Amino acid sequence: MTLLPIVAALFVSPAVAALVYADARRRDLSRRYRTAAASVVGFASFAGFLAASVLGSELFSAYYRLLNQPAIAVTPLDLLFSLLLFGFAITALAVLGYGLTSRYGPLAPS
Repeated sequence: MTLLPIVAALFVSPAVAALVYADARRRDLSRRYRTAAASVVGFASFAGFLAASVLGSELFSAYYRLLNQPAIAVTPLDLLFSLLLFGFAITALAVLGYGLTSRYGPLAPS
């Protein structure tokens, strides 16, 4: 288990949650929805980085199995970069989910 993804999550997750809250406020969504959306996106971002930290080597080996390439030796930089990339990908999916549900979902303004 490496701690770099968790350290990155301490900076990325609150920043992303603040951006989601600011966007929802700018678009004049209800206070309850703003708080819920920012909390869910922040939690999903932190959970993605936490999963990358806890399941690091398993995620990396699954990635190489998907590519059908044997992972004989992995450099530490390659492992850390892939773990951070996994956390950022989960964060991007959470922000994309917020964007789609707030604009086209059932809570979208008419």
